[in-house]
Parts: sequence; C-alpha cells; structure tokens
Amino acid sequence: MAAIESKRSIPPAQLRAPKPRKSRKPTKVPESLRFTETKRGKTTIRRFPGRTFHRFAEAKGKQLDYIEFFTMGEFHCFDVAFEDKTAMQFVIEPTFTLETDYADWKTGDWRPIKKWPLIHSQTNRR
Repeated sequence: MAAIESKRSIPPAQLRAPKPRKSRKPTKVPESLRFTETKRGKTTIRRFPGRTFHRFAEAKGKQLDYIEFFTMGEFHCFDVAFEDKTAMQFVIEPTFTLETDYADWKTGDWRPIKKWPLIHSQTNRR
C-alpha cells in the first residue's frame, strides 16, 4: 500500500513568532468629561462639573399623546401625556425664561425644524 501524505499545509501566519504587544499608558479623561452616575429605578442622573443630566427612562417606548406647558402666578409646569393615560409632570420654580426648539437628529446633527418665541415666567408682582 502506498503511504498517504497529508495535503494540508501550515498557514504562514502560524509559522511566525507572535508580535510583542506594546504597552499602552492609560489615558487620563479630562476633568470636564468625568462624571458620577446615580440610578434611581429607571431614572439615571449623570453629574459633570457644573452640569447635571437627568434621563427618565420610564417614558422610553411610550407613545406620546401631547405636551402641555402651564403657567400661572408662581406655578409653572410641563405635562407630558402618553397614549396609555399616564403622564410625567415637570414643575419649575419661578423666574425663568423658556426657549423651545423642535429639531431633527436623524443624521446625527441638529437640524432645526421650528423655534417658538421665548416664554417668560409670570409673577404676581404688579
């Protein structure tokens, strides 16, 4: 009987010695990008130096019914109502100016669609 020789060859990549890995120094994150994150249920609070972001994930995936802004004397609030008859209310302390924009982010860039006039808080002062 004839001896059967293997037709497989060893790929050249397996013949080479492994490349030594370069050591990477850990890069420091700039102070302006460092933050602390707190979770309260589905709500996430991210605190950066000089600013804070609150993300309300309870509203994620809900169909929006309407948004209503209410102002009277020293009481101001936003009501965000959903089609499942739930709502989120944001009450704002007095003396503010509200600037409202509606924009498209589909391309990853802010593209303005509509801008409303400034809304100034009402007070009971005469």
